[in-house]
Amino acid sequence: MRNFLYLLLFSNFSVIGQVTLQIETSRITGVAPLYVFFDATQSAGLDGTNDLTNSDFSWNFDTTNTDADGTWEISKGMVAGHVFEQPGIYTVQCTVTDPQGNVDMQTITITITSFTGITYYVSEDGDNSNDGVTAETAWETAEHAIQQLSSNEQILFRRGDTFDTNGENIEELQNGPIIIGAYGSGNSPVLTSNTEEVLQLINSSDIRIMDLHLIPQGTGPFGAGAITVLNNSENIVALRLEIEQTTGRAIYQDESNLFGVFDSQLHDFGVIGVFSGDSNRFSFVGNTIDQLIGTAQPEHGIRIQGGEKQFLAHNILTNLVDTKTAITVRGDGQRHVMIYRNNMDRILGVNPQNAQTIAAISDVTIEGNYIGQNSDYVGQSFGPTINGINIEATNVTIRNNVIDGYRNAVFIGNDGNGVLSGEVDVFHNTVNWRPVTPESGTSGRIVRVRDAFEVNIQNNAISVSNEMEGEILNQDGLSTNIFTSSNLVTENPNYISGTLPESAADQNNILNYISTEFSPMVNQGSNSIPVFFDIMNNQRPSGSNKDIGAFEFIDINLSIEESLQESFFIYPNPVTDYIYINSINAIYDLAFTDINGKLLFKKEGCKFPIYIRNFPQGLYFLSLKNEKMVVTYKIIKQTIPN
Repeated sequence: MRNFLYLLLFSNFSVIGQVTLQIETSRITGVAPLYVFFDATQSAGLDGTNDLTNSDFSWNFDTTNTDADGTWEISKGMVAGHVFEQPGIYTVQCTVTDPQGNVDMQTITITITSFTGITYYVSEDGDNSNDGVTAETAWETAEHAIQQLSSNEQILFRRGDTFDTNGENIEELQNGPIIIGAYGSGNSPVLTSNTEEVLQLINSSDIRIMDLHLIPQGTGPFGAGAITVLNNSENIVALRLEIEQTTGRAIYQDESNLFGVFDSQLHDFGVIGVFSGDSNRFSFVGNTIDQLIGTAQPEHGIRIQGGEKQFLAHNILTNLVDTKTAITVRGDGQRHVMIYRNNMDRILGVNPQNAQTIAAISDVTIEGNYIGQNSDYVGQSFGPTINGINIEATNVTIRNNVIDGYRNAVFIGNDGNGVLSGEVDVFHNTVNWRPVTPESGTSGRIVRVRDAFEVNIQNNAISVSNEMEGEILNQDGLSTNIFTSSNLVTENPNYISGTLPESAADQNNILNYISTEFSPMVNQGSNSIPVFFDIMNNQRPSGSNKDIGAFEFIDINLSIEESLQESFFIYPNPVTDYIYINSINAIYDLAFTDINGKLLFKKEGCKFPIYIRNFPQGLYFLSLKNEKMVVTYKIIKQTIPN
């Protein structure tokens, strides 16, 4: 087998058509950490059916590397949210590619300043009669500190200590900036309460809650929660929180605007991870939801109900015991939702609210997600489902996803409630079918349609152990204008992982399904499909035709200009410890970065091999530079098997 690797191609685009980016930015300046929401839904020239959902909006939130440790700096979406953690001037770049291949690019300057207000300290051995302005004269209780809170102030709780908020609300604080965080070293400070919520924000704005460990102890009609954001609160960010032991809604917002949750861990709790009701411009990015116990009131990992413009990206949702869905987006007129690069092992649903026909949803893009079936859910009160993605909506694009172990990878239709389901595009998805649970059935389908209209299914692949077990489409007699083309059923997908791990999301991810040069998907798709990038953001096509499925195979020997080739390749890839290069001139300046663009190390005049055994399993980028070229490779780091 010839050595191969995956090349990241960088291109400079210019406007070649009529698409024109129009971006609404929630804020362009503020105090760190600052949550900013970007909305490109009003871009001009996207007037056709599904033009908006089929367009690719690629974001780089820090093109100048102002924050060398920034996370989730590369993302996608017609809407997107980002938190800028460090002071500095950031250049944000958005590049749009419309369904005709026309391109436009826009940059936005975001200025982040340091907090310059008053800081108050709280510690277990403090005294509420102190002034609180130094660690030595700290206050004692969280309740007292929250009562004193005002604009342009921050409260810092000492790490390693535990505090009871006694349900003290943050209410009618409108002018910010306000920070509630931690100081010192050690474990995050614990905040708890015997009331319904540990922290509740009412009609307040410009607040940052960060680096805390929230453990509710109370009860209530909906159980005990950690954070509630209510009544027109806006510009709220929750950053690096740990939340556990909730018995209700861990994070809850209602009738609020511009609330973002980033890099937080929700674990060992029930009944619901996140509930967002009738709220706009919500972002949930880079979080983990694990060990959600739904009994005896099964709910959801994330439930978005009503409102507009939601961004759910880069999250991991696993071990969702007795839970209805991993993610559900409900109606009440919901529009403009981006669901991008999440890893989950329960169904993803886009549905009307409780079978209400007036609550239909439109303009949703579901891209780059991994959805696996989990055999551990068999026998639970709310067991596995037959569908990986369930759509009862209009104007939806489902592209570049990996779905494993479901009877129907995608279901499009209705439950007899009269909701119109249609104008749905299903492009470039990789489906693997195997009998993980009884609900997986005895065969698998890419798409099942029931009473749906105008569904376009192209360039998808389903892999099965026997071709008789795979089906492109199953439709009823009520469905109209259902189109399929250039799809594939294969017994030999030749994924990069010869033997796939279990399909559960805590065991698996998209990297195991990367196509190799011998995959039957390579160069077999239609070039007319309006998908110009694959799940790894490689440009399509890399060969004569677009590849079928979520991945575009890129052969380094076809990607470097002949004049720059030195008959070299990097090997092995995937790699467990050492990366080697076959080259007569193996001295390069190199940079090694993670999937978020974070620089892990760089060396000048480096000789191979290089040692990366200590890095976690995952995807990395290796950039090499010499006097002739600069080239970047995708490196797949694997752990050494036991």
